[in-house]
Amino acid sequence: MQAYILNGERRIAPFEEPPGALRIHNRSLRETQQELLAAAGCRTEAIDDLRAIRIQPCLLVHDDLYFTGHALRGFLKAVRRRLRHDAKKKTAEGSAPRNFRAALACSMLTEHFSPTFQGRRASGPDGQELRAYDLYYLEDHDDACAVEDQAELLPIPYRLMVQRWRANRYFEPSGSTSLPMSLVALCPIQHWAALITANLLGLPGCMVQTARRRLWSTLGLPLRTALRAGSLRPAYLRGKLYWAGRGCKVHPSAHVEWTLLGNHVRIGPGAVVRASVIADRVEIGPNAIVDGCSIGEKTTINGNVTLRSCVVGEEANVGAYFTQLSVIGRGAALCPSSGTYDFNLRGNVPVAFQGRSVTSGSRMLGSCLGHGAFLGAEVTLASGQELPNGCILVRNPREVVGDVSRNLPSGVLRLDRGRRRSRPAGGNDAIA
Repeated sequence: MQAYILNGERRIAPFEEPPGALRIHNRSLRETQQELLAAAGCRTEAIDDLRAIRIQPCLLVHDDLYFTGHALRGFLKAVRRRLRHDAKKKTAEGSAPRNFRAALACSMLTEHFSPTFQGRRASGPDGQELRAYDLYYLEDHDDACAVEDQAELLPIPYRLMVQRWRANRYFEPSGSTSLPMSLVALCPIQHWAALITANLLGLPGCMVQTARRRLWSTLGLPLRTALRAGSLRPAYLRGKLYWAGRGCKVHPSAHVEWTLLGNHVRIGPGAVVRASVIADRVEIGPNAIVDGCSIGEKTTINGNVTLRSCVVGEEANVGAYFTQLSVIGRGAALCPSSGTYDFNLRGNVPVAFQGRSVTSGSRMLGSCLGHGAFLGAEVTLASGQELPNGCILVRNPREVVGDVSRNLPSGVLRLDRGRRRSRPAGGNDAIA
């Protein structure tokens, strides 16, 4: 089957890059789309206009849509099932060509993370609430009319598993936080917050795809895990369950589970790495915690740092003690005493989108640092804030000591200078 990727003019702030250039699980979105379409038996071609479609029936995908392989195969299976059903009911006059649009039933899978940047909400034929996405099956379309107006919504069936953890009731009245997990996931990349959503929801599918691609390594993984753990106890085995590339050095006291490690990765003593995708030549310091993250090449994670559900670009440096639900661009840096808020007590986190402020639909969201951005010491970003490429934030220079001999900032005293004067016998010297 022929597949077309429709290029758009959208640029994602603050990176000012097209969606296809952004990286999810350390691969560009365009590369992921092309690989999954090729695995489904499709010939892929990029177009700038719908009038360039020459072969039908075909698949049409917008360049900003992230999807997993299970979602694509589920959509194709649903299309074939519907076409067979319609073929049985067609009259002697024949049936008109059909166009279909992929959709997911509204659930935690579509509403948990930044639902504002999910697909358009719509109602199905049976009244079911759906989220529509820009993945189409076209048999015949009219260039004079919008393609979404010519396509029938076709839900993709999926199974959902919910993982729950305890949470502070001050922040979550239910007392627990939930993470939806499914092999079927679709997410349009229209905002930097959608990178976090795609990274989290697409992680199970990425693990399964890696297991299939590295078949021989996967078959030998149980024996390799037992040798790493030196024991058959489940707690020990779970902490050594990972795919490792060439030249990786993981300290024996480190806990690494369900993680993909690239080549020449270094993980220090006492570190904990869970459900993450780590690229080549990444350094993770002692006692660091990396949970549900995508880490780019040559990135340094300082010791005693906690990084949860973040997307980190290449050659970045993360020194902030706690960072969650944030996006860190290529070559960006966070100083050890800097930080980002990731929760809004007054409601949903507001973000900037297309020149205006909109709500993200979620109370939990971190910040975004553009490529080459720098967050200085003791500087904290509010939830939903973004730094442009190359932006540098530091404390007021007037509060920084520039010359210890004079012009000290207010509130800073120097106690080691001054002349001493003598006191009567039996007395003690004092600082003048």
